[in-house]
Amino acid sequence: MRSRVHPLCAVLCVLLASCLCAHADPPKDAPPPAGQSAPSTPPKEDTGAAPAEGSKTAAPPSEGENGKVPAMKPATVPGPNDILHAGPQKDLPRRTFTIFGESFDCELCLEPAARDIGMAARTEFPQGTAMIFVHPRPRMLNYWMKDCLIDMDIVMVDRDGVISALHEAVREKLRTKDESLQSYQARLPLYGSPTPAKYVIELPAGTIARLKPKVGQRIDIDWKSLDAAAK
Repeated sequence: MRSRVHPLCAVLCVLLASCLCAHADPPKDAPPPAGQSAPSTPPKEDTGAAPAEGSKTAAPPSEGENGKVPAMKPATVPGPNDILHAGPQKDLPRRTFTIFGESFDCELCLEPAARDIGMAARTEFPQGTAMIFVHPRPRMLNYWMKDCLIDMDIVMVDRDGVISALHEAVREKLRTKDESLQSYQARLPLYGSPTPAKYVIELPAGTIARLKPKVGQRIDIDWKSLDAAAK
């Protein structure tokens, strides 16, 4: 005599088998699990802080609750076991622009090599100065603090001169001789823009807190002249 399987039991067996298979073989293109680090080597022009491109300086700070200006955090001093992959840039072209109602003496990073190094290896970021990065086209930019010795503020700007992101970036522990370049880069936080950006302005730390710019605010400087000079 042949046994009969109840139709409901058969359906349950098929569903159970499907679930087990799905658990054992996740799709090859499934996204990485939460908490996994970003790619260890983001494109050079995607970093800056630059992100690389970029680097930081001690923060020119805003007033604290008691009305007093907090002490500046001193710049990191590289030790014998620290590695810097670039030296500080010199002799960059300069322009003076009014940003957030104040005049800034701006160094210009108009070429790939300058954008790659940014503020790296500098030990100070004087008040009243800035660094402007001009990219050839709008893109989803990510800047990092590779080789940066000081904190800094990062303002990302779209092709129309509108702020797309604001970051108060902090220096990270430098790479040590017993750390691979890949591991060092993988642990660096990325400071990005949620929408395509074309320009990045780096300012002394504390400038954002003091002048209070907002995402969506327009910065009226001569962007077209910077575009014409960029490569």
